[in-house]
Amino acid sequence: MTKKNLFLILRRLLFVVLLLSLLIYTFLVFERKTLYDSWNYTLKVNGFTNEPENSFNLLGFGSSHMYCTMDPLHIYEGSGLRSYVLATQQQPVEATYYYVKEALETQNPDVVVLEAYMYLLNDFTAPEGTLHDAIDPFPEGWNKMGMIENLDPADGKENYYINFLKYHTRWKDLSLRDFDLSYRSETDPMHGYVFLTNSAPNEMAQQDYSQEEEIPLSDKNLEYLQKTIDLIHEQGSEVVLLLTPYIPKGYTGQTKALHRYAQEQGIPLLDMNLCYNDIGLDSTTDYYDKEHLNVYGAEKASEYLVQFIQEHFPMSPRSIEDTALWQEDLRQYHQAKNDPA
Repeated sequence: MTKKNLFLILRRLLFVVLLLSLLIYTFLVFERKTLYDSWNYTLKVNGFTNEPENSFNLLGFGSSHMYCTMDPLHIYEGSGLRSYVLATQQQPVEATYYYVKEALETQNPDVVVLEAYMYLLNDFTAPEGTLHDAIDPFPEGWNKMGMIENLDPADGKENYYINFLKYHTRWKDLSLRDFDLSYRSETDPMHGYVFLTNSAPNEMAQQDYSQEEEIPLSDKNLEYLQKTIDLIHEQGSEVVLLLTPYIPKGYTGQTKALHRYAQEQGIPLLDMNLCYNDIGLDSTTDYYDKEHLNVYGAEKASEYLVQFIQEHFPMSPRSIEDTALWQEDLRQYHQAKNDPA
């Protein structure tokens, strides 16, 4: 091969690399991102990839009930245990499986907490926005491909493999923030938790559905629940199932089925609806809306959750060299509580 031919090949390769880099940058700019305020899903999911490997005692997965209940900074302050929440709104059970699979490639938590609300919804079909919230910020790779294939979105898989097809019309709405990709190297100061201070009184109280008729969980939900639990156990971590203090009318039968499943499988299940009073929740001050806890309720729930976990799977804090970062995050957390505006 002559020097001239070699130079030509290298020049073409450089062109291809530059073109691909430009395309990727363009896709990231146009992608719908949530980076600011409490609902910063993009930063929460992407930030997890920038956390030190094998640094967490606890990992939490599930729907919005999870990211409004498990409060990593409050857990850290009270116990020294490090935790992270990888939850998205109405996270489909298929998505939860791939979120767990992806997370366990870089982390070896003592315990994985699966928030189980979505396993109760036998006929749930995820709307387009919910799917994009779960899929768009997820790291590129085989796990993302598996998630897309198994979710099989009604609006077309191509819109999730190449979401520029969905977002290319956003050019009129682009701002300078869209061109700033620094978030891809940042961590989330709340470690996946959605920090909410507003209060909305509701009628939640201690539940008793012992007399309710059991309604079986759907075959699909049971399949993914078992697959996810098996995956976690294969990686050497323990599992705790969690029901946060909200069960809508019409789903108590499925809740009984989940209790029976957990008992048969020997999986600890913390149902906060049955220990509402022990947790000390107050429906007039501890809820952000009729379904989700605010930070004051989440702190109470997180303390109870850690106590429950420690009773079943005792663990000690990990020695990680990022203590200063957590202390700074904790300082910002308390500042936000003291000045919720």
